[in-house]
Amino acid sequence: MLTFNTTKDGIIDYIKTNNLKVGDKLPPESILTRELNVSRLTLRESLKLLKGEGLVYTIHGKGTYISSDVKHIRDTIDNNLGITEMIISAGFKPGVSYFEKDLEEADEEIAEKLNTEEGSDVLVFKRVRTADDKPVVYSVDYFAPHLVHLFLNVKDKNISIYNFLEEENNIIIDNSFAELIPFLCDSDLAGKLNYVIGEPLMLIKQTISDNMGNPLIYGVEYLRTDCFKIFVNRRRK
Repeated sequence: MLTFNTTKDGIIDYIKTNNLKVGDKLPPESILTRELNVSRLTLRESLKLLKGEGLVYTIHGKGTYISSDVKHIRDTIDNNLGITEMIISAGFKPGVSYFEKDLEEADEEIAEKLNTEEGSDVLVFKRVRTADDKPVVYSVDYFAPHLVHLFLNVKDKNISIYNFLEEENNIIIDNSFAELIPFLCDSDLAGKLNYVIGEPLMLIKQTISDNMGNPLIYGVEYLRTDCFKIFVNRRRK
């Protein structure tokens, strides 16, 4: 049985296949249900998900229209997804075009985030992440000292850190508090991301902790704003 998320992906594939653009109108429900082989209820619930992500909007009595480029990687910031998971969930193939692994001395900021001593050695992964071979994110991950032995011998540049922790090492990842900062692309990042100096990037800093509140990773991610759309579910008290 098709789920709402599966049908949502089917709608996105339909938009891509038919080269529909922002402002174009989706076909009537009768056509979409036939094309996707789903019920009207499933279609409507899937369209609600797309509306929540800002991809489509509906004008009463007229129909549903495309409001965002489906080529963007979309995510709600209230979901704690890793970069690999975000890229896959958007229908792109994740990859890594640059990978550097090293031991660095923790400065004041990193030491505070990882609850360790300033000057202590921490393992760092620096990667340029790709979606369908296009560079979209430069990520820097600092690992807490107690995780160094797990990651020190990792050679797979495409490793999903979240999956490695949860599925292979039974470490439960809990919520994290993310800081979003507007950032202008400099010459170093322009070279890494094949981007333009001075263009906006989205800088996300966050400390990933386990279910006991122990810090695991301090992550710093530079996202190309022409490739990502991040949504915030603002709940009223």
